[in-house]
Amino acid sequence: MVELPLRHPQLFKAIGIKPPRGILLFGPPGTGKTLIARAVANETGAFFFLLNGPEIMSKLAGESESNLRKAFEECEKNSPAILFIDEIDAIAPKREKTHGEVERRIVSQLLTLMDGLKQRSHVVVIAATNRPNSIDAALRRFGRFDR
Repeated sequence: MVELPLRHPQLFKAIGIKPPRGILLFGPPGTGKTLIARAVANETGAFFFLLNGPEIMSKLAGESESNLRKAFEECEKNSPAILFIDEIDAIAPKREKTHGEVERRIVSQLLTLMDGLKQRSHVVVIAATNRPNSIDAALRRFGRFDR
């Protein structure tokens, strides 16, 4: 699901299959979600960019969204690439349950960036969480994070 499209993008293009943009890994803490993402990057020879969800957050207006944009830009520049977002539930909670404007803006920015990934950029976003039902439903829709 991740390895073949990164290794053989021309094959997927030739047969008209769109590779996944995002994969959501979920499970209890300590089950190897981060290890799996690193192993896939290593197997495919892809550039690996690790984002820890809580570290993206900033008190300065717009900086959190900027950090997210820079990560996507870095991955597109170094493609094929895997952008791994650990603890995505910390930055992309259900918008109707958040009280802060920053979280809503980050979810919107993440949706925009996921939708803006070009098929030819060969970037796959892998996210990990131990609480998949607390992530905004828009991110769990088909074409964004497939489970």
